[in-house]
Amino acid sequence: MVLFRLKEKVQVCDRQLKAPPLDLHLTPTVQSDSAQKSKGAKVVSSGSMVQAELPPIVAKPIRPQQPITAYRRLAPPVPLPSSSLVPVFSSFDHTHLVSVAPVTANHELKPCSSPFRMKPAAGLQERRGSNVSLVLDMSVLGSVEPLSTAPPVTPREAVAREYLLAARRPLTRQQLRDVVQNTHTLHTEFAEIPMNFIDPKELDIPNYGTKNRYKTILPNPHSRVTLKSKSCNDPLSSYINANYIRGYLGDEKAFIATQGPMVNTVNDFWLMAWQEEAPVIVMITKLKEKNEKCVLYWPEKRGIFGKVEVLVNSVRECEHYTTRSLTLKSGNQTRDLQHFWYTSWPDHKTPDSTLPLLQLMGDVEDRRAAAILGPVIVHCSAGIGRTGCFIATTIGCRQLQLEGFVDVLSITCRLRADRGGMIQTGEQYEFVHHALSLYESRLSAETGQ
Repeated sequence: MVLFRLKEKVQVCDRQLKAPPLDLHLTPTVQSDSAQKSKGAKVVSSGSMVQAELPPIVAKPIRPQQPITAYRRLAPPVPLPSSSLVPVFSSFDHTHLVSVAPVTANHELKPCSSPFRMKPAAGLQERRGSNVSLVLDMSVLGSVEPLSTAPPVTPREAVAREYLLAARRPLTRQQLRDVVQNTHTLHTEFAEIPMNFIDPKELDIPNYGTKNRYKTILPNPHSRVTLKSKSCNDPLSSYINANYIRGYLGDEKAFIATQGPMVNTVNDFWLMAWQEEAPVIVMITKLKEKNEKCVLYWPEKRGIFGKVEVLVNSVRECEHYTTRSLTLKSGNQTRDLQHFWYTSWPDHKTPDSTLPLLQLMGDVEDRRAAAILGPVIVHCSAGIGRTGCFIATTIGCRQLQLEGFVDVLSITCRLRADRGGMIQTGEQYEFVHHALSLYESRLSAETGQ
């Protein structure tokens, strides 16, 4: 009976050795009789046969060494030209990068090996510079993801810089018509674009925070507008939260994107308008939307703001915006300026129709062509969301008109290279495409295409 049970135990052990669990590394040890006796192993004898009872199997868990594989499924994208570069940039841990494989013929991404963890990108950015990943909603705009003129100091900054400078996705007229029907593709594309907000430490200006409407929306240093001040010992007097924005074909200083003026920055705003010889100011915000978005910075008839006197010559009311004809005076010089106040665009959202935006854009371009002076000043509240949409639409319409295609991805990247966060939400990115699609349909009707 004892021998029978011993054989049964040995058979059980053999079966365990032949079929080990997938997550365990088994290290069975069979020792000599003397070793077993020295370690207290039981020895059972039956006649001339001696059988040693095997000690229990030692199971040691091990971690899998294979790299983590990330899978992502996208909606069928619009066909891209073979020459276009479409890099991928995802939202991820502050020290992690995620690579995504190319799309197959079935419009499905192949799995790719990456030793890093991937997080959802839509609507979220993360603050870098800490060992603890802090995820912030875009509504509070708390991301810091700098692109400076200095050499990038982290792999993430290098990837962001390369993406903003090289990403392209040119769309033909037909592709533009098709892509507005595929909102998932647009939102996925938008989520990959680096925000390019700067680290506050990059602005070495004492007390500059007193002139910012939002503490996380700061002007990128390399394109920042600097006010000419007589006081060289007071760098704060030369500071304004505004950036030069390149226009179509990289035209230098085609626009200025800035925040809505505050009580203590109204004089700076008018000084900038005078200094830059701006022919047009475009305001795309109400004065108050739940909270204050902008102060009333122009007079009813006449007002003096620091060294600049502002006169209101006439006011013209349209359905969606109001136009004011202004005259600026400083010393013995005078200049004319048009002020457009667009009030039909809700904060963090998009208008119900793209037509009023195209009408406003047309009036602004007519005035700009006639003036041939300095940059067009555009502002909303923070100077990135609605401001970015207006500038991107203006550039995109010009590209459609002259080249017959439009590259909204490249336009958005260039805007963010000049001022972080331009075009603030996926809905706004989608709205720009709809506005350009409407403009394209008008062009096609005029040319008979």
